Amino acid sequence: MTVTGILSLAAVSAFLMMREEKPESLSDLGGILKVGIECDFAPYNWEESQASGTNQPLSNKKGFYAEGYDVQIVRKIAERLNLKTEFFKIPWEDMLTALNDGRIDTVVSGMVDTRERRQIADFSHVYAPSPIKYTIVVRRDSRYAAGTTLADFFNARLIGQKGAMMDTLIDQIYGAAHLPPVDTVPDMFREVNGGNADALVINMESVGPYLKKYPDMMAVNFAHGEGFKLGFSGICAAFRKKDKGLLKAFNRVLFSIPTEERLTIMEQMSAKTEKSS
Repeated sequence: MTVTGILSLAAVSAFLMMREEKPESLSDLGGILKVGIECDFAPYNWEESQASGTNQPLSNKKGFYAEGYDVQIVRKIAERLNLKTEFFKIPWEDMLTALNDGRIDTVVSGMVDTRERRQIADFSHVYAPSPIKYTIVVRRDSRYAAGTTLADFFNARLIGQKGAMMDTLIDQIYGAAHLPPVDTVPDMFREVNGGNADALVINMESVGPYLKKYPDMMAVNFAHGEGFKLGFSGICAAFRKKDKGLLKAFNRVLFSIPTEERLTIMEQMSAKTEKSS
């Protein structure tokens, strides 16, 4: 085969890859990917009141901006799909409803792919830079501060966030008093700090900025194999079940972003969170 022939084949291959990179179903988006985000789960997502070089305006909350790892990773993926992004602040419990009724095209908001959620939405591959782990946070002066196993929290009053794994996982603690869940992660911390609950459940990536804000609180260090048992893949993006083309395109681009790049983005967002807390 001649050099010209090889180049021609390469050009055809590149053209086909470009065609494959943007399935026909993406044309239904009109060039814009509408993203649902909670803006209350740092370092994955939070809200800011001033524009910066990295945050993005909230389309349904004028004068406020979405920031965090979720914002940066979905922007990177959308750019490679030649899509612009619009961010919509959605209450956590309403997130999948907003997805399925068409208000948004995807949920990129620190959501894990539980079996129950997979019944009403499709999920991408894990986009978080590392496997998710959960811990328990207590006041330093609490009698539960020395706990190293779930069994050590027998009779403890635990609180979580409505509709989130931070609430569901409490049921793994035998004998714990499962308090009514609250709306947001900051609400959980306020309840424990104020003495209305003994402990809360949270993922390890998010705990740092809150402990800086609440120095009288601490995260428990579980002994090896003594933490929560997780029944899901990890933090993923959610899509309507009919949007197979969009999901496929999202996963293809996501796969091309190396772990090192994802870790760098997370480190940058974590540093920004701690600086502003």
